[in-house]
Amino acid sequence: MHEIGVWGLLSPAVTICLAIFTRQVILSLMLGCFAGFLVLSNFHIGQGLESSVQGAIDVFKSDGVVRTLIFTVMISGVIHLARITGGMQGLVNLISERLRIVRGPVSTQLLAGLLAILIFIDSYLAMLTSGAATAELARKHRIAREQVAYVIKNAGISAWSSVMFNGWGAMMLGIVAVQVDNGSIAGNPFNILAHSIAYNLFAWASIGLVLLSIFTPFAFPAMRRAKQRAAEGIELRPGATPLAVVSEQQVSQKGGVSNLLVPLLALFLFVPVGLLITGKGVIGNGSASTAILWAVIFGQVVGCIHYVWVRRVMRIGEYINHLVEGYQAMVPLVVVLTLAFLIGDLSSQLKIGQYLSSHFSMIVPVGLVAAFVFVVAAVISLSTGTSWGTFSIMIPIGIQLAVSSGADPYLVIGAAISGAIFGDTSSPISDTGIVTATATGNDMMDHIKTQLPYCLTAAAIALTGFVVVGMSGH
Repeated sequence: MHEIGVWGLLSPAVTICLAIFTRQVILSLMLGCFAGFLVLSNFHIGQGLESSVQGAIDVFKSDGVVRTLIFTVMISGVIHLARITGGMQGLVNLISERLRIVRGPVSTQLLAGLLAILIFIDSYLAMLTSGAATAELARKHRIAREQVAYVIKNAGISAWSSVMFNGWGAMMLGIVAVQVDNGSIAGNPFNILAHSIAYNLFAWASIGLVLLSIFTPFAFPAMRRAKQRAAEGIELRPGATPLAVVSEQQVSQKGGVSNLLVPLLALFLFVPVGLLITGKGVIGNGSASTAILWAVIFGQVVGCIHYVWVRRVMRIGEYINHLVEGYQAMVPLVVVLTLAFLIGDLSSQLKIGQYLSSHFSMIVPVGLVAAFVFVVAAVISLSTGTSWGTFSIMIPIGIQLAVSSGADPYLVIGAAISGAIFGDTSSPISDTGIVTATATGNDMMDHIKTQLPYCLTAAAIALTGFVVVGMSGH
């Protein structure tokens, strides 16, 4: 393969710039992927086109990707049925009128963030569930969709990246374990990661800003405009195009909160059973995605029994038809996610992370090593849209830099984690951003633009923290 060098940055640059200026996410991803394959083919147009098509096909060779896409489509069917059978409205009535737990905008946003945090085992499940469960409440209390998306994603990512008993934790633990095995750092991998997560400063700053946005009138200009629009009863910006459009259908008069809770609880309760079967209770190595796919299938079966034979709100044929309608609503999301997975694979082939880290690993004072690792990880994650890919690049580099320079390895690992999740919150090619926008009914670029100032502020706070802590230790 020819030397790629700085040309490797062409793909993310094209994608991000087009997404910002055209607001067409699918077009931007397609052209960004083509630009990357064009670089790999040494700018041979015909070969670049052929590689682009083959690359899209090769995405489906990954069992994990296929399971994720199938799960995403299936959970949409469960949520769609819960809505048209009155389950969503039943939840609204229960918690806002009967129990009076949610009484206004503040408690609605707290519920959305709390659900995203509590369903920490899978990020997609957390985003889709919390978005669906609070959609009617947000509409009732005139909360901007962009604000709900900001709360869900930032509260969620801050929690998911700080919990060790989920896929995120398993991924990071495996990376640290490899560094322990090869002698780069001494100690127990679990203890090292647990100590390092305390320095996930971007997560803690994000949680603080989320709470500030919920409890105070403070808002950056883009979000302030969205809130003012929502207060006037206008849910979407004129010209906005949500990734998934919910069709207006008659809601069953036999509705009740059980129509939402029964299939969802069946789904959640089956996850640990699936983990025990597939991975002996260990989250990782594909066991989580398999268990969650089994769980959503089980939830659909339980939902069918509940709707058709227990509550008798529909016949079996109607259940299947509505399930398929829910699947169809996710087609745009599947297209976007497929392209996002493709550009993630492409980033590895282009060696974007390695190029950035090697060319920016200049001699820096030992007290600034953590800040340097944070900045490089942030640039990589923003360019590639993946925190997990950035973990795999920057945690090993961070450990080796820390050990060789004498910097605090826990602080540096925490900086790598913080920088990696920055891209997940801010990049228009991040899969979590795509799913969050879909779950909350947002235009993708509206979601990114309204929350970007908050993410940049959290990044600035985190960077300051890494500089202060790093310098004070030396």
